[in-house]
Amino acid sequence: MKQFKNRSLRKTIRILVYPNITFNSRGQDIEADSYVQVIRNQISLLNEIRKDLYFYLIVPKEIKSLNFKNTSQLIFPLPTYPPTMRSHFNVDKFKKLVPHSLDIDLVFSHLPEQTHAIKSTLFNVTHHTPLFFGYSHWFDLHEVVKWPVASFLQNITGTLDCERVYLNTQYQKDLVLKQSSLHFNKKTIKKLDEILCVQHLGVARKDITRNINIRTKKIIVFNHRPDTYKHYSDFIKVCDALWRKRKDFSVWVPLLKQKPNRPYLTNESGDKTFYYHRLKSCRVGFSPKQVYGGWSIATTDGMMNGVPYIMFDDTYYKELWPEADFFKNNTHAVNLLNKYLDNPTYRNKKATQTLNYTRKQLIYKKTVREMSKYIDQLVLNLSRTTSSHLNEDYDVLKDLFYLIRNAGRRKTPVGYTKDELFKTRGWGRGMKWTPYRQRLLAHGAIYDVNEEIPMYIFSPSENDLYKDDEEYDVWLDLIKRQDKKDKKTISRLLNKRIRH
Repeated sequence: MKQFKNRSLRKTIRILVYPNITFNSRGQDIEADSYVQVIRNQISLLNEIRKDLYFYLIVPKEIKSLNFKNTSQLIFPLPTYPPTMRSHFNVDKFKKLVPHSLDIDLVFSHLPEQTHAIKSTLFNVTHHTPLFFGYSHWFDLHEVVKWPVASFLQNITGTLDCERVYLNTQYQKDLVLKQSSLHFNKKTIKKLDEILCVQHLGVARKDITRNINIRTKKIIVFNHRPDTYKHYSDFIKVCDALWRKRKDFSVWVPLLKQKPNRPYLTNESGDKTFYYHRLKSCRVGFSPKQVYGGWSIATTDGMMNGVPYIMFDDTYYKELWPEADFFKNNTHAVNLLNKYLDNPTYRNKKATQTLNYTRKQLIYKKTVREMSKYIDQLVLNLSRTTSSHLNEDYDVLKDLFYLIRNAGRRKTPVGYTKDELFKTRGWGRGMKWTPYRQRLLAHGAIYDVNEEIPMYIFSPSENDLYKDDEEYDVWLDLIKRQDKKDKKTISRLLNKRIRH
C-alpha cells in the first residue's frame, strides 16, 4: 500500500495497443511510419477530450513522439516485412509484456491478423479478459497484394474477433466485403459489415492555414509516394503530355528519392515546416487513381494548406472532397491542369472552397470524439459476472471493498495495488480479474490512478454522503441487477450448448 495524489485519481480505462509498424530498421525513421502517426494523433486528440485513459503501447523500440504522460511503452521486437509481421507471434515474450501487476480493460489492435493470438493468450494464460476493437491499415486484397501468399483470411477472422474495426474509406470497406463473400456465408458477411466502421483520418484544426496564397507559382505537386500502386507512371505520362504543350511549369515530387529524370521535375524535401510552406506556393495538386482506395493523407496535407487538387474520378476521393475537379482519363487531367495554370482566379476560388470545406468537414477531432464515446460503450459492455456462484462473488467483493475503503479512511489514506489485493486472496494468474475490477470501479468512491501500475483507492468527494452500511448495500444492489442480467445470458448460452 502507498499514498496517492488526488489529482491522479480517475475511473481509469486501461488500453493495450498492438501496432502495425512496417518501417525498416536500416536507416528509416520510425517516426514517419503511418501507424505511429495515426496512433499519435488518436492519443493526442483523446487526451484533449478526456483525462481517464491510460495506454500500454507495444513498440519495437522507444518512440519519442509517443511519450505522453498517460502512456507506457512496452518494448517487443517485431518483424517489419508485412507477410512476416502478420504471421509472427511470440507467446512467451508477449506474456511478459502483460504481467500480474497491470490491468487491461480494452485491446486496441492495429493488426487484426493477430487478434486471435492476443485474445487466446490473454484469456487462457492471464487474468485479463478485455474487449477488443481495432484499426486496419491494410487488407491483403487481390487487387493490391504483391506477395505469393496473402493474409486476407487471417485479417478477416481477426476482425470478426473484435467488437469494431475502423478503416479508411467506404470504398475500401466495399472491397473487403466483396472479397470476403468468396469465403464466408451471408450471416458472417452481415456481422463483418457491422464490425467494419469507416473512420476518415482528417486533419488537426491547428494545422489548417488561415488564408490561401493568392500568388502561387506554376507548380504542380504530387506529394504521394511515387510508386506503382499510386499510379505514378500515369502521372508522369500526364505531365509529359502537358510539357509538350507548354514549358512554363514545374512538378514537385517531395518523396522522390532518385535523381529527377524529367526537366520539369523537382524533389526538394525538408522538415514539416518546409513541407507545409512549399505546399502553399503550389498552384494545384494531383491525386491519382488508387487500386486500394484508401484515405489520402497527402491530399489532405495540401488541402489544409489551401491547395486545390484535381482528383481521379472515384468514390474514395468523393468521400474526401465531393466538390473537387475530377478527371476520368489522362486527356481530361491535362485539360484541368492547363485550366489551373492559366486561370489563377479560378484556382483561388477552388482553393477557398477547399479550405472552407476542410475547416467544416475534415477535422479529425470530431471523428475521434465519436471513438471516445464508443470506448465508453465498450467498457459498459465488459462482463461483470465472474462465475455462476454469484453469492461467493459477493462475499469476495465485500472483502475487497472493505479493504480498499478502510485503507482510504486512514489518517494518511493509502491505496491497494492489484498485486496486493491478489495476495490477500491467495489468487494466481488463473483468476479472471476484469469483472471484479469493473465492479469495484462502479462504486462512486473507488478510483484507479492514471499511472502505469493500477492502484485502487477509496476517496469520496466532500459532497458524497457515505454511511458505513448504506454505501455498500446500494452499490451491491446495483451489481446484483447487472449480474441478474448477465446470469440470464449465461444460462441461455449454457442451455443452448446442452441442447446441441
